[in-house]
Amino acid sequence: MPTGLGRIAVAALALLALLTPAGAQPYPARPITLIVPFAPGGPADVLGRVIGQKLGEELGQQIVIDNRSGANTIVGAQAVARAKPDGYTLLLAIDGTLVMNPFLYTKLAYDPFKDFEPITLVAAVPSAITAAITTPVSTLKDIVDIEKAKPGTLQIGVSTPTSQVAIGLLNMRAGIKLTMVPYRGGTTQITSMLAGDIPIGHESVNVALPLYRDKKIKIIALTGQPRLELAPEIPTIAETFPGFDMGIWQSVVAPAGTPKDIVVKLHAAINKVLAMPDVRDRLINVGIQPSGSQSPDEFAAFVRSQAETRSQVIKAVGIKIE
Repeated sequence: MPTGLGRIAVAALALLALLTPAGAQPYPARPITLIVPFAPGGPADVLGRVIGQKLGEELGQQIVIDNRSGANTIVGAQAVARAKPDGYTLLLAIDGTLVMNPFLYTKLAYDPFKDFEPITLVAAVPSAITAAITTPVSTLKDIVDIEKAKPGTLQIGVSTPTSQVAIGLLNMRAGIKLTMVPYRGGTTQITSMLAGDIPIGHESVNVALPLYRDKKIKIIALTGQPRLELAPEIPTIAETFPGFDMGIWQSVVAPAGTPKDIVVKLHAAINKVLAMPDVRDRLINVGIQPSGSQSPDEFAAFVRSQAETRSQVIKAVGIKIE
């Protein structure tokens, strides 16, 4: 039985527990929602679920994946921008969310530079310059030589604003003018290329790789850096034009105002998950290259640098979405 002093100490501790606000509980004290601004099944959804499962185990709380697709990631981004900054609502943001949408749209429902707290870079998914097997183009040099000899000869299929920006940057760096032919989706674009309607295309590596493995298309070069571990034989555009990097990257951000200690804890946990061999293997096998950041500040600097580059290309290409 506790002594008199012991009973007083126990009572004091109980009273302190009652007076301590719920917010003072060690983070996280309940499930965390990770909003993925894409429909289930795509590369971002796969990435979110792989990371979410392991992150939940690391933090001791469930990570709930909430797919909110629409409007080039704007629907999901807006939801997180308006969420309470307590670390319980996070966003799997792609490059388009943070460094392209603000320059593509005349009106945007969120400000990527004011509404989010950068946590970490998590992965990169390069896109690919592709060609049908029957197309007499096999290297990036072939494309450049043909276009320089006779500008406007080659048409290239594009299906997203990211595609337009990537090809716009290639035109700028190579001093050529590939003619962009817009398509409503990657499948339509690939089908058109295979039918011989266009000689080359620009597509997500996740879509392109299976066709490449089946020898139905060529992959001329990848837009990201470095070479893809899953297909190390495929060169990158940066090998011809140093510094070229238009791969699609993914990251995790929180609402602005999220406490620094929570941001630091999430950064450390996510990067620990990304270093796990089984996580790396699962992601690499679907064409996703895991890549964390040394600190949240380093990631914030990366975002600013990417925004500067892509805004210049978007302005030069003249892309604008109402």
